[in-house]
Amino acid sequence: MIRDPKELTQVENPAVEVLARHLGWTERTAREADALRPSRKEPVLVGLLKQKIRDLNPWISEENIDRVAYQLTSIPAASVLEANEKIHVMLDLGTTVLQDLGDGWGERSRTVRLIDYDEIENNDFTVIRQYPVEHYTECIPDIVLFANGIPIGVVECKSPYIARAMAEALKQLNRYQENGSGFRNLGCPQLFRTAQFLIATHGTVARFGTNYTPLRHWSEWKDPWPLTLEDLTLTLGRLPTSQDVLLFGTCSKKNLLDLIQNCIVFEREDGRVVKKMAKYQQFRAANKIIAQVTAPERKGGFVWHWQGSGKSLTMEFTAVKLRRNTALANPTIVVVTDRTDLDRQIHGTFLHCGFPNPVNAANAAGLKETLSRPVGQTVMTTIQKFQDAAEVYPTLTEEKNIFVLVDEAHRSQYAVLAANMRKALPNACFIGFTGTPISQKKRDTFAEFGPCIDRYDHRQSVKDGITVPIYYEGRMSKLSVTGNNLKDLSERLFADYSEEQRAKLMRKYITKITIAVAPERIMRISEDLLEHYRTRIEPNGFKAQIVAPNRLGAVRYKEALDALGRHDSAVLISRMHNDEEQYKPYHTSRAEEQEIIRRFKEEDDPKIIVVCDKLLTGFDAPREQVMYLDSPLKEHTLLQAMGRVNRRYKGKSYGLVVDYWGLGGALQDALSMYDDSDVEGMVHTDFKRGILPHLQAAHRAALNFFAPVPRMDRKDDYKQACILYLKPEDYRIAFDQVFRQFSQYLDMLLPDPEALLYVPDLKWLADIRIGARNMFCEDDDPIEDIGAKVRTFIDEHVRADSVISVFEPVSIYSTDFKAEVERLTSDNAKASMIEHAIKREIHLKLEEDPVFYETLLDRLNRILHEYEQQQIGSAERLSRLTTVLDDARNPQRHAGTLGLDPEIAPFYLVMAAKIDNPERFKEAATDICAAIREHAVIDWQQKENTKRIMRQNIKRVLRSVGYPQDRIQDMAVRLIELAARRYRG
Repeated sequence: MIRDPKELTQVENPAVEVLARHLGWTERTAREADALRPSRKEPVLVGLLKQKIRDLNPWISEENIDRVAYQLTSIPAASVLEANEKIHVMLDLGTTVLQDLGDGWGERSRTVRLIDYDEIENNDFTVIRQYPVEHYTECIPDIVLFANGIPIGVVECKSPYIARAMAEALKQLNRYQENGSGFRNLGCPQLFRTAQFLIATHGTVARFGTNYTPLRHWSEWKDPWPLTLEDLTLTLGRLPTSQDVLLFGTCSKKNLLDLIQNCIVFEREDGRVVKKMAKYQQFRAANKIIAQVTAPERKGGFVWHWQGSGKSLTMEFTAVKLRRNTALANPTIVVVTDRTDLDRQIHGTFLHCGFPNPVNAANAAGLKETLSRPVGQTVMTTIQKFQDAAEVYPTLTEEKNIFVLVDEAHRSQYAVLAANMRKALPNACFIGFTGTPISQKKRDTFAEFGPCIDRYDHRQSVKDGITVPIYYEGRMSKLSVTGNNLKDLSERLFADYSEEQRAKLMRKYITKITIAVAPERIMRISEDLLEHYRTRIEPNGFKAQIVAPNRLGAVRYKEALDALGRHDSAVLISRMHNDEEQYKPYHTSRAEEQEIIRRFKEEDDPKIIVVCDKLLTGFDAPREQVMYLDSPLKEHTLLQAMGRVNRRYKGKSYGLVVDYWGLGGALQDALSMYDDSDVEGMVHTDFKRGILPHLQAAHRAALNFFAPVPRMDRKDDYKQACILYLKPEDYRIAFDQVFRQFSQYLDMLLPDPEALLYVPDLKWLADIRIGARNMFCEDDDPIEDIGAKVRTFIDEHVRADSVISVFEPVSIYSTDFKAEVERLTSDNAKASMIEHAIKREIHLKLEEDPVFYETLLDRLNRILHEYEQQQIGSAERLSRLTTVLDDARNPQRHAGTLGLDPEIAPFYLVMAAKIDNPERFKEAATDICAAIREHAVIDWQQKENTKRIMRQNIKRVLRSVGYPQDRIQDMAVRLIELAARRYRG
């Protein structure tokens, strides 16, 4: 593989400099590392690990040191992630051995520390570049980070000047993990049994994740807390890059051990295990809380983190750190929430950390009894139970070492709740968590908890890509249930009735709610709603939530959807005692309800879910893009409900709230409760008016990209000139950005008539992008990640104009390739396409036949150099490139000129390199291939004994034909490596 030198100079070198020079890591070479491990199949530096076990546990015997090292390197597990979780427990809590210390207690179970979390400098922090790890093939991650010889971080670097640099880095990390069926037997999964975090970087942007993190959840680390960006500028003597901030934030020794010990969780959901590590705002908030509550004057406060940014996990990390902090002497922690999933999360986290199980207070008496115990309790309770207990027992306990973490579950109760909490726990420390801003009018309610400890608002969340912006759109205003519209609405709904009948109906449907659930109104809205969903949301694979005003409305929406042929919907309503018959078909058990929610989140159906009061808070379904609101929500409840659509998902650039109730005034009232600076951009209140200016600007940017290209009389000539303008890779990267942004805003507005005006230019720009992909032989789909509505236009256009396939690069062996070259009208365009086709072929085949393809690369570079120096003209360049292309297509012809079989020629060429009169080795190459094939059984690359026999046979053949003695060992290794790439087994 040819490595871009800028990857080394602009990404890898600066990363190691930060680690070694500024963060105190020790750099070791790969050769030094090999001396510390039994073989390259073992990623742990076993020699260093044993030394640190001895240093951190001076009492331990050599036999037990070996036993602990074996436990770590050979831990039994059914999967890499299971092993990773077990090893994380070992890193956190240590492991145990039986040993007699001569203290009179005999042989007892003793805890062995693998990491010293108290005295950080007692640990060894090593960074190694280009660290080879063997599995079926050899993988060489760019940077591996070790704590006490244990690989805990893997860093993949890419040049900032290659196309899709971040995507390529993430793809490489997935290959190393064998994360995906296409990477089977191509990685080094054993390295990830111990790895705690991964980094993908091209310098300008760096992102982190954990084992098997989905692509959309890889994140930048934006705050090097406790340092500031200004601190980094002074330290580095330059503006810090994204890579610098990530490394200082996660790899400073103190932060790194804090993250490993306190901020990694393994969550279980629907039989799956998901590993998560704190984002920067969660890490910062948890540490700020600890700093505040351990200060000489202990104070509580509140954390404002926008909905969808991981507030619940922040509560988890805070609880863990409170429990671990020795200065707090094992405090009692009370978690007040109404979310059972949060109960389960914290319960699982505390079990993992080795703490007593959280106690669920069943009632007021149980809460008082639990809090009366002196230390160390972790109590889970709901807001209502706490309220009940506070009313029955005005003072639950006067203990001081109590911390109360309060979720914002029912914010309307905070005025009473805060007061009762202070009475019930007069000496406790209260920490509140909110996802919406603090009210101006009611600032004394939530602010009862104290000052704002940490803020992570909607603007930063969207900027970080954690959530997407929310847009609001009012529809069918004549059917809205607001103000003077009520009388007009009733007259329209009952227009077919007589005046006397209408008067009776008016008396019957007297309230807003009852008229809102009239079947006629719900049917009309359902027709409009489904048309909106079908044309704007469904094409991109997203889902919808309908919020009805009550249970009857929810049932009638479900019935209307069924009547209109949309049976891919589900309704969730509460079941009541003695329910009427119309509700009974929609009764669900707790398990059935959870299964509907799971399918809505993970499967294709249901596509639409109908609720009235369920799933409006604490519901996290990233595939939900639109909420159809037909309910009189207000204030923070309205804002919380709208926040359901802001979760990030692949291809989702925004969330949409469509209002049928007429909540525009209520939304403005809700926003006016807060400081203008707090709510700016929280909800974009006019969808079309908000998107159209962005679309117009992106359209201009895309067209202006080709302003330097001179206009031509023939459209095809001008298009071809624009394609050639994209020959430099950095130009294609830049054009991709403006093209995708234009496509994104267009997809958001389609099928609005104003959006259709931009479709002709979209097709023209797509032609250029596809043409550039074909001419410059790129593997990537040029319209990948583009919305389905826009993609449909492009696909139809491509088929109509007979453009070469959008989805597959054109092979040099295909007849389509020749046809595509002939379509081009200039020698320059033809030469450019052939040049990049040859480069792609060399890139794909270099490892399988290195000498032959390196020769082709030298010829190609010589032609390009002579053309750039004006030593040859365009026609000569085209002619010579065509000859190289023909040779690239026919490697067997070259083998024939050598008098060898095409299978044997690559081995002979490797043997013959830098050898005088190598013809005498042709027969030896044949014998070596036969010896290799004899032993190339399934998975032979993993069988050391098989490879040893191969090497012995190869060396015997080489000696028999007089191959230079000083090169035999190295040549045997090279031939085995070549065989591993050519004979997969």
